Parts: sequence; structure tokens; C-alpha cells
Amino acid sequence: MIVLLAVLGAAAWIGFEGSQDEADELFDARLATSARVLAALIATQPRPPAGPPLVVSFPAPLEAAAHDEAGPFGHHYETKIAFQALDSQGRVLMRSASAPQTPYAPLTPGFSMQRDWRVFTLRSGELWVQAAERDEVRDELSVKLAWAAVAPLIAGIPLLLLLIGLLVRYGLAPLAELARRIERRQPGSLAPIALARSTAEIEPVLAALNGLLERVQSAIARERRFTADAAHELRTPLAALKVHAQNAARAATEAERRASLERMMAGLERSIRLVEQMLALSRAAARAPAADPVSLRQVVEDALDDVLPALKERGVKMSVVSEPAMAELVVSGDRDKLTCLARNLLDNAARYAPPGSNVQVGLAERAGAKTLTVTDQGPGIPPELRERVFESYYRIPGSAGEGSGLGLAIVRAIAAQHSATVQLGEGDRGRGTRISVSFPAAPAA
Repeated sequence: MIVLLAVLGAAAWIGFEGSQDEADELFDARLATSARVLAALIATQPRPPAGPPLVVSFPAPLEAAAHDEAGPFGHHYETKIAFQALDSQGRVLMRSASAPQTPYAPLTPGFSMQRDWRVFTLRSGELWVQAAERDEVRDELSVKLAWAAVAPLIAGIPLLLLLIGLLVRYGLAPLAELARRIERRQPGSLAPIALARSTAEIEPVLAALNGLLERVQSAIARERRFTADAAHELRTPLAALKVHAQNAARAATEAERRASLERMMAGLERSIRLVEQMLALSRAAARAPAADPVSLRQVVEDALDDVLPALKERGVKMSVVSEPAMAELVVSGDRDKLTCLARNLLDNAARYAPPGSNVQVGLAERAGAKTLTVTDQGPGIPPELRERVFESYYRIPGSAGEGSGLGLAIVRAIAAQHSATVQLGEGDRGRGTRISVSFPAAPAA
């Protein structure tokens, strides 16, 4: 409002000054026109004999007329205009009653200011005509004209400020309501905020705030679920570790103590892997992935480095086939998360593949879509359980090997964050399991 008031005030001042200048020019033009009309009239009349100048007076009713009212005889302002007709020697031949007996100004053509009069001097043959107007009349008229031009603007400024104030107050009412609702909220309340009325300006703020509340709620729920899962899943292995430790302490022979310690170390390894998988699942769902260009071939190579000890221990061979050959197959995503996805796929295959068997990793591109496929020669997954194996902590009853039931849950969570799909099927010749992760084609630029 202050800026608007300053701008409108400056505009009114500029308009006032401009209107005054235009009015002065108009009055000068009228004064010059009056002098030319008078010169034309005098030229048609015979030269008066030598003697006192002829004096032209206004009617008494005109001189007594109201200041700002026009009447049947003319206008009061006419009495503020005077004229003189002079010969070449400067002798006054004719003048108005309001003009002095001596010339207004030197006999020089053009406009001049003489005391309180604005004078226009015109030469017409051997005659000189001087038309004059009181400066106070010009100032009064120019000020009135200027005020008439800017008065609507000035009068509209308070109304405009009032309307703007009301509109701003109306437009910001949802923001005030939003502030009140946030102020009155309990610290644990994470429900979305709804307003009685919203505006196009407040809607993005409200959507962003509700999105933040939803993310915070999801993060808290995830942390609570992680804590509950950790308490549930770690209870059994920790109890077993305690039993093995007690057995080792009570062992009567070195062989019994060694056996108990070996079982305790195996339990520790399972517990460590369980914790690592739980943390990996929590991290997979905790934050949005990056959108960097990532090579699937490099991702598979990084994952192979991590699972190589397990492959060697079980004697499992692994081969990588790429179509087209040597292609990088770049996708958009988070390299660390994609490496975690590939590592879990390869680790599952290494755990459930028979010793001495072969695990095949395929990289392919079809119509812009990139696919990562891992095929093993293990026992396979029954069709009715292919959806359940993606649930956290679920393991197929009777499964060989050691696991936590989190590997495929991690794979699906990371794939979903990259808009990829995961499919389970049978391996070659109906044996084993084939898991495919398909990444969508990049949108056309």
C-alpha cells in the first residue's frame, strides 16, 4: 500500500504539473488569438483623429457578475483581460478600461511578463496591438484545470487502498487460518490439515505441508515397525546365543566347548546378517533415490564383488550375458540402492543354488526398457507362493540354507522407488527360479 500510495501520488503530481503547463499554453494561444482578432478589426476601421485614446469599457453588469458564473453579458473573467492599440511611435490609440494609459511592454513582438500581466505584442502594419491578461487569473484557471484532471485520481486513492486492503485480507484469510490450525496442533498430530477455504496462492503451501506431514508420519511408522520387527526377530537368535554361551561355560571337555562356540559363532553370523538386512530394508524405504545415470553392468560387477566369497564357498559359478554385447545399459537412479538390489538377487541365488551349479545374470534392452535377470538352478518357488516371498520375514517352509526372509522385500522396495517391476518365474527347462527387474524406458526429450 505504501508503494502504491507513493506511485499514485507521484502520478498525481506529474499530472498536476503537466495540466498546468498545458493550460498555460492554451491561455497563451487564446491571448495571441485575441490580439490577432483585435488587429483585424482595427485594420477595417478609419484611423481615429489625434487626441485622447478611445477607451472601451465592459458593461457594469459584467463587472459585477458572480466570480465563477457565466451570464447573458459574458463572464467575469473578461474584466481581467486588457488590450491596447498603439501607433509606431508608441502612442496609445485605443485601450480597454482596465489597461493603463502607457504601453504594457516595449514594442517587441512576442510574449513577455510585465509586473502582474502576461502580455502578447503583435505588429500589424503600422499598428501595434498588445493583449494582456492578469497573471493571477491564469494561475487560478490553470490550477483549476489541473485539479480537475487529477482530482478523480486523488479521490480514488483512498478507495483503491481500502479495496486492496479488503482484498488482501480476504485473500490471506486462509493463511491466517492455516497459522491458527498449526499453532493449536498437538505435537503428535500428523493428520493432514484441511482449510474451510483455500486460494491458488495458499494451495501449494498447504499441499507441501501435508506432504511433509505424510512423510513424517511414514518415517515414524517405519521406525516403529523397524523397532517392533527388531524386537521380534532378534529375540530367538539372541536367546539361542545365550544358550550356546551357557553351554560353552558349562562344557566339561574342550571338544564340547569348541562345538558350543562354533554354534554360537554361526548364530552370531545369522544375527549380524539379519540386522544388516533389516537396516537395508529400512534404508531402502527411508529416502527417495537419486536420479543419476547408472550403468547396470557396473552395478552387477559391484554386487559380484560382495557375494564372491559366498559363491566360492558353495562352488557356484556365475556368468553375465549382455544384449547387446558390451552395452552399458544406463538407467536413472541411485547407484547404492541399485547395487543393494543386485546384491540381494545374487546372494539369494548363491544361497539356494545347488553346489557346483551355474547362476546366469542377464542384461537386456528391449524398446528402450532395460532388464536385469538372475536365473538359478535351485528348487524354485511354487506359483502360489511367488507373491508371498516378497513379504518381509517370510520364508518358504522347509527352505534349505539360512536367510532372514528380507532379501526379496528389499528388492521390491528398491525397484518400486525406481518405477521398475519385479517378476518371478521358472528357470530354464522348468528348473530353478528366474527373477527379472525391468526398468522403464526413459521419456523422449
